[in-house]
Amino acid sequence: MRGQPAGGLPSLVAAAWRRAAPARRSRPGKTHTSRGGFALALVVLMLFAISVAGVTGYMVIGNEFDLADQNAMGYKALAVARGGLERFLAEQIGEVGDSVAYAIGDGIATLTSRKVVEEDSLNHIYFIRSEGTVTDARYPGNPARRVVGAYAYRRISPVNHVAAIMSTGDRLDFRYWARADGYDQATTSDCAGGGTAGVAGAIAAERVRARNGSVVQGNPNSATLGSYQAIYDTAGVRWDILSDPDFPVEFDGSPPNFGALPPDSFPVVRYVGNLNAGSSWSGRGVLIVTGRLRMYSGFSWNGIILAGELRSTSFQWPVVDGTVIGGLNVKNPNITYSWGGLFRYHSCNVYAADRSLSYLEPISNTTWEEY
Repeated sequence: MRGQPAGGLPSLVAAAWRRAAPARRSRPGKTHTSRGGFALALVVLMLFAISVAGVTGYMVIGNEFDLADQNAMGYKALAVARGGLERFLAEQIGEVGDSVAYAIGDGIATLTSRKVVEEDSLNHIYFIRSEGTVTDARYPGNPARRVVGAYAYRRISPVNHVAAIMSTGDRLDFRYWARADGYDQATTSDCAGGGTAGVAGAIAAERVRARNGSVVQGNPNSATLGSYQAIYDTAGVRWDILSDPDFPVEFDGSPPNFGALPPDSFPVVRYVGNLNAGSSWSGRGVLIVTGRLRMYSGFSWNGIILAGELRSTSFQWPVVDGTVIGGLNVKNPNITYSWGGLFRYHSCNVYAADRSLSYLEPISNTTWEEY
């Protein structure tokens, strides 16, 4: 054909193919969408797994923290329960109440008591339960609770009835119409246990003597026990506790208005220091004078008098219907009661006052704790 390049159409096609071939060979290979989707899913899965592991770890740590916190609160509640029990046993005096609550540290101890059995008229067994609660501000409706319990004797009449008057001094001399009478002034009309055989009129360490019209009589008339310690032990007084200003008693520092009290109330009255007792101090119950006691005319007392030291009051005439125990601090000086002083044992007054001094004594190996 005229005008066509040499080689004809096939040559032109071949040349065009050769020019296009390099371009075709330079095109990138085809991308597989299935492989890209798998990689993205794997990344998302790994991120999810890391998130789950983080949340799980946080929850585990949080649970362990809460458990440790709960254990700590529980131990606090247990300490509160123990403290409440110890305080109740230590401070209990007189009648045992049904319930009482103490604020201890961050918690509250609630004490309840129940009489279990009466071994005899002077010794009763009680069960004491102390529940300690501590409230966490984050969970005010769910406080930590622990319970502690114990059995204890209630010693109904702790002071021994041994004399109308006794002193730890070497000598106890009565002069000029003073009188110490150990015969029981009470009768069954005064109380159910009245009209006893009585006690000694007077007791001292080395000598009891009556002169110049004085009288010392009783069952026996008098007795000597040889030493301060023997007299102290015979009295059976918890003097270190009762004389402690921090130990709570009903009336401290001054006597109550006895006219406003029920006639069968024999309270505990304490005076810290030296007391000159006149008519304004007359009353009934237990009178505790931690220092020196002088009794003057016009003073009268029905019940028990406990004194760190007794001193003579010449030409005075105090009257005590009950029992007097003096010289409890240290060995009392020699005492002479001149011109009167009437000390008469009265079992009903002494027993009524003695009940106000009753206390709880824990029974060994009976304490238990509830977790």
